Amino acid sequence: MRGRVRQGICGLLVIGALFTGAYVCASLLGWGCPLQHFTGIPCPGCGMSRALFALLRLDFGAALRWHPMIYVLPPVALYTLFGKKPLLGSKTRERVLLWGTLVLWAAVWIVRLIVRDPLVWGTV
Repeated sequence: MRGRVRQGICGLLVIGALFTGAYVCASLLGWGCPLQHFTGIPCPGCGMSRALFALLRLDFGAALRWHPMIYVLPPVALYTLFGKKPLLGSKTRERVLLWGTLVLWAAVWIVRLIVRDPLVWGTV
């Protein structure tokens, strides 16, 4: 149990460091997304922080428009970091859920690139 909690805390620290880096890039350097700034291609998580802020304001429609995975990723990430038992009764089903989440996230990213989402192409 202690190892799992320690692993979860380390994971949260890494996520916090990534968000801090993104905040520094956005506020001090004026970049929205570092990957998009350097390559011109937005990352799969572009719009996630704006979706989170919309959720905190209870604006569910705006959160969905900013990034549809905002409803899927936080619960899966929290379970991955702190879950004790296999979520669906077995480790195999849990792995299928996690890989399915990653595939869905990649699919959302590709669809947003193809349909030229305004957030992705900077026309917002």
